[in-house]
Amino acid sequence: MLTRVLPPSGPRRRQRLRYSIVAAIVALTAAVTSWTAIGPLRLAGAEETPLSQGKPASASSVEGASWSAARAVDGDDRTRWSSAFQDAQWLRVDLGAQARVDRVVLRWERAYATAFEIQVSPEGATWNSVYRTTAGTGGEQELDVSGEGRFVRVHGTKRATGYGFSLWEFQVYGTRLEPAPTAGPTSTPGTSPSTEPSTLPKPSPSMSHPGHGSGEGGGYVMADQPVTGVVPSTARPPRKEHREFQANCAPSHRLPDDPIVFPNRAGASHDHTFMGNTTTNAASTTASLLDGNTMCVVPGDKSGYWMPTVYNGDTPVLPDGPQVIYYKSGVRDYTSVRPFPVGLRFLVGSPTTTAAQFESSPAYQKGWECGDSYENVDFPASCPAGTQLNIRMQAPSCWDGLHLDTPDHKSHIVYPVDEVCPVDHPVAVPMIEFKMAFPVSGDMSKVRLSSGRGYSFHYDFYNAWDIPTLTALVKHCVNAGRQCDARGYDQFDPSAGAALDEHYQVAGSREILDRTGWTATASRTGDSPAKMLDGDRNSRWTTGAPMTDGQSVTVDMRGVHPVSGLSLLSTGSDYARGYEVFLSTDGNTWTGPVADGKGFATQILATFAQRDARYIKVVQTGSASSWWSVAELTVYSG
Repeated sequence: MLTRVLPPSGPRRRQRLRYSIVAAIVALTAAVTSWTAIGPLRLAGAEETPLSQGKPASASSVEGASWSAARAVDGDDRTRWSSAFQDAQWLRVDLGAQARVDRVVLRWERAYATAFEIQVSPEGATWNSVYRTTAGTGGEQELDVSGEGRFVRVHGTKRATGYGFSLWEFQVYGTRLEPAPTAGPTSTPGTSPSTEPSTLPKPSPSMSHPGHGSGEGGGYVMADQPVTGVVPSTARPPRKEHREFQANCAPSHRLPDDPIVFPNRAGASHDHTFMGNTTTNAASTTASLLDGNTMCVVPGDKSGYWMPTVYNGDTPVLPDGPQVIYYKSGVRDYTSVRPFPVGLRFLVGSPTTTAAQFESSPAYQKGWECGDSYENVDFPASCPAGTQLNIRMQAPSCWDGLHLDTPDHKSHIVYPVDEVCPVDHPVAVPMIEFKMAFPVSGDMSKVRLSSGRGYSFHYDFYNAWDIPTLTALVKHCVNAGRQCDARGYDQFDPSAGAALDEHYQVAGSREILDRTGWTATASRTGDSPAKMLDGDRNSRWTTGAPMTDGQSVTVDMRGVHPVSGLSLLSTGSDYARGYEVFLSTDGNTWTGPVADGKGFATQILATFAQRDARYIKVVQTGSASSWWSVAELTVYSG
């Protein structure tokens, strides 16, 4: 007869159960005690999501569209990032907030690095190494590290194969030092999760710099019209020595403001010298810039350009007159360059860079110069009397097509690699190059920047171009491989004409009013005011006396017209040093000033919201030993 052995019953079974419960409680208590003593508890078998998963990633290069940087942080072991076939390549991820990083996992494809570093950075500009090896073995490497930062990158310096560097997964683990915000940018159809972060980073004091860094302007600003489906061009059009035009803009003011890094925080930045838009301040927005006036030669360029102020001791040194700001092609296929989207903004360089970082940066162009002294990373000890201190610096020109701004104000626009945009930043836009000249010479020992040493030079750009004007210049000059001035005219290709008309606007974009029957009067007359309306540039009205504040000219158009702007053409140095424009329908009640600004060139172009007027009064608001003269006064409508 078969019998079945039964488990113990009654009190003995309950006793063993009690022992098991007590043992579990003791183990859990020990674990909690350990956690409070040495840090967070990682339970065996628990799935820990990397801080890096799904976050924005970028790379120094990519092998092709199928191997973008985002594929190394997507949590999928079947996709990977692969670089160009050369040493010194990197992959970085933006964790979205400051974090304490304690572990990094690298899952290499067969194209691994034998020498590489793991680096962290608070703002994506200055990097600290937390791991370094020259004996990498490939495969899966789990690295214990210790460091804090928002950005983490693996920087390969030597390849194991003839291919590039390739990672199936780049995983960063640790503890977020800041709470994760709950709101994020709106996703754009067709974009991958890795390029559309689900949370916005919250800035912290450790991310900020007295002038730059992530500051408090952090956040993803999406483009109203994202540019997707673009493949970086590898075409080789006929070689052209120049593919550029100039945006000549004069300094307008100084302020300790930065509307990109510290929006709405007046005085939060180091001192900046502002060029172009005359209204740029901490509260500036795309809309306010478009409504502002400009110190650029082209009235359609209302962009804000700014840089740290140069000082000689405690005396600010501002550039004299219009400075050359080139718009060039940074890629080999100059025909693929397209205009900036309105509202695009970014930083070039950083005030926190070291001398070595400044010199090795792709922005660097021969450093500081004066006389016969070149390639100076910091200010030269002295400059020949009467010379100027010069610097050139180039901006990145490959846009991701999605963001007008990112938390570090840099990640959305990068430099091309071997003259081709990377796959994750495929849109070629103009490469801005600052060419600044500061009137200071002699002993340079007291010359400094508001941001620090000479190698802390950097600049900001906030695009507010009139779209048709910028499009015309890019198409006529950059895409056609010409060397153009601010009007879009190439003196070496005169038969091509110019992109803009004589008033620096797209031909036909505004109506020039017929001046037949118009009359003019002036508060002071050396020559007849009628000469400013006679169509002869060789004749002119003048004050016949040095410029003083309050001198004016008034034009009667003999009828009410819709008016949106005017041009004052002078000769030599006789242009108004400052101006205000007033409008009236009856000659008694005046509206304005509808436009005002500083004069810095022989032609002053003032634009404003269209209004009905019969009378126009221009008041000269500056002073100079020169007479004020006007050879031609032209009025626009539309």
